[in-house]
Amino acid sequence: MFNIELERDGSENLYTQIYEAIRAEILADKYTPDTKMPSIRKLASRLSVNAETVVKAYDLLAAENLIYKKEGSGSYIAPAAALKNTSDDQRLRILTSKPSLSSQKTIDFSGPEHGTEFLEEYAWDLIFDRFYSEFKGRSFKQTEAEGNSYFKFLESKHENSNKSKVYYNSEAQLAEILAALIGENKELLFTSGSSNSLFKKLFLKDNKLNNKENKDSLSNHNANIHLSSADYESLMDYLENNTIDYLIISDESLEENILNWSLSKIKSLLELSQMLKFKIIILEYFALYQKNKKINELLESKYQSQIILIQALTNRVFPGLNLGLVYLDDYYLNSSDNKELFNNYSLIEFMAKSNFSAGENLLNNLLAYYIDNGYLEKRVKFLKQRLNNRKLLLREAIKDHFRGIETVDNSSLFYFKLLLNQNINQHDFKVFSEKNSLLLPDYRNFFSREISNELIISAASLNQFSIKQGVMILAKIYWQFIS
Repeated sequence: MFNIELERDGSENLYTQIYEAIRAEILADKYTPDTKMPSIRKLASRLSVNAETVVKAYDLLAAENLIYKKEGSGSYIAPAAALKNTSDDQRLRILTSKPSLSSQKTIDFSGPEHGTEFLEEYAWDLIFDRFYSEFKGRSFKQTEAEGNSYFKFLESKHENSNKSKVYYNSEAQLAEILAALIGENKELLFTSGSSNSLFKKLFLKDNKLNNKENKDSLSNHNANIHLSSADYESLMDYLENNTIDYLIISDESLEENILNWSLSKIKSLLELSQMLKFKIIILEYFALYQKNKKINELLESKYQSQIILIQALTNRVFPGLNLGLVYLDDYYLNSSDNKELFNNYSLIEFMAKSNFSAGENLLNNLLAYYIDNGYLEKRVKFLKQRLNNRKLLLREAIKDHFRGIETVDNSSLFYFKLLLNQNINQHDFKVFSEKNSLLLPDYRNFFSREISNELIISAASLNQFSIKQGVMILAKIYWQFIS
């Protein structure tokens, strides 16, 4: 295992050479996940190096999530996480590491929008089988707030904030809440490259975004939508010279992200919003993956009245489930024109219900079971590690098989931006790709220009052993399209 040739008289450290040789073989898909690696002592002996040299190489690989360490057992090839070999953990490993059992004729680079990338049908069967075997006739039992761990989980989210929580359990409900919140003919400002898929239902009419002559502005019957760079100076200058009602920012962005600004800069933005009387809507897609301390601080600061937070809790973890919370000031529930709607969807009202539907009871009981058994925490850990590993594989595959194309790195767990060597019509290329059995994300989710040299792709949907094949097919289709 591992073909490593060391240049002992070279300028590069021995541990770096070992790291790079092993890394190249892992990224070339030579080993399946969970393959045990040589022990530090054996590899050091084989290469005639000090054991500490191998330790440093393994540490570098672990830092990139290419391997994981199991205490008392050794190191293993990622992405499966290091958990004890129990039946429950085996089930979770299947959910995140096992290739699809069905033949995959379509190459899927679309990411979360198709909703099948993480929990395929057979995996749902495993979860429900486990749940139903224990609950049996109680699967649809009436949910009660007291003692239900799913409800406690919802209550615990940003519990120190003074905001009221509005609960949605479908994309349609979120669209209804947002439409009531924003109203008609408002001026909305998005930062370019930020994901806005939670707003998609509001902006799409007949499945199209209406383009004005000004390519930096879009409109439909709900709002006038404008775009700006997320660069601090550019955005502040735009806000000082234009009137808006809402600034929408996201924790998922393919370009500079406002939430990555320093806290002092974000507070300057909030001070400006107070002065110019516009609200800031934060879309939090990754609440389950990582706690954003800045969002928490802002919700507990003196600027909290300027913020509306939309927290998607499941659509990046469980396909088909669009559950989440909207954090609003009490004004919206007490005195706004839509107070009846907001109160109907309030979390307090939801938890106080005594007549949940069978579907709601099943979902509440299933999610409570998932939390009670610690599956949610383990699952998120698996998925995060898997996504990081896929990004590495994708970057290497593009470098090797899509030559002349530049990748733009970003903090998104799901998406990559490619800079092509010429402008293309995004819509036409997406249609052309789908005719050739290759799915791409909807560029409109990022307000990417229709005519652009930017191409957004995701490895989230791909089986990890199909990444090279997928990139080769993507490159082939691209060259066919431009020719």
